[in-house]
Amino acid sequence: MEIEELQRLWAEQDEKLDAGIRLNTRLVRESVMGKAEAATRPLSRLLWFELLFAVPAVLLIGSFLAEHVGEARFFFPALGLHLGVIALLVSGIRQLVVLRAIDYGAPILSIQKRLASLRVLRIRTVKWTFVLAPLAWTPLLIVALKGLFGVDAYTMFGARWLIANVLFGLVVIVLAVWLSRRYADRMGGSPIVQRLMRALAGQSLTTAESFLGSLSQFEVLQGGCGPSEGGIQAQFESGKPTWDTVDAAPFP
Repeated sequence: MEIEELQRLWAEQDEKLDAGIRLNTRLVRESVMGKAEAATRPLSRLLWFELLFAVPAVLLIGSFLAEHVGEARFFFPALGLHLGVIALLVSGIRQLVVLRAIDYGAPILSIQKRLASLRVLRIRTVKWTFVLAPLAWTPLLIVALKGLFGVDAYTMFGARWLIANVLFGLVVIVLAVWLSRRYADRMGGSPIVQRLMRALAGQSLTTAESFLGSLSQFEVLQGGCGPSEGGIQAQFESGKPTWDTVDAAPFP
């Protein structure tokens, strides 16, 4: 067999191998991206459920404000609740916008960045909801009793008792903020705290990020000799690279 014939056959095999690698990579990517997208659907449903709660709450509290605009002892507790629910509503809309804007056909690194920004927004929302909850229940009691039953909480419990509960809520908030700042570095590396952060962000985001992380490890260049440029950069930024050597063109 002539050397030219051998070279031709070799080139044909290379083309078939490259085509097979590209096909396998595309199939794996489509499968993993489909799983990642499906993993975020529970979070999307949860956010819609939260909006369905927040919108009527904004309208009802707004109506209560209009009815008691001249009564400061009812107006200001309702105003605090109103602002809090509006903040939750805005945060929920922002999370849905970020979630809907994710293009699962984009590079892995781009998707990971969007999921990371969504995770941060989700954690902040849940964190501040828990932090401010001790302060919110007293105004909620005042507004609920008056709005639903026509009962004056100031008469039923006394102003001192209500003020004491507000002050207690403030103490709890200050203590929680102080503890978080005082032990932030120590708690940041704790497996328990990390699991808590994953729980606060939602299992949906954790699962989706896990699928993308696995894909970044297995995605290869068309030449088949290393991970893709997006996979390399994603592993580098994660601080946990799984490839010792790669063969790839430089990228910024």
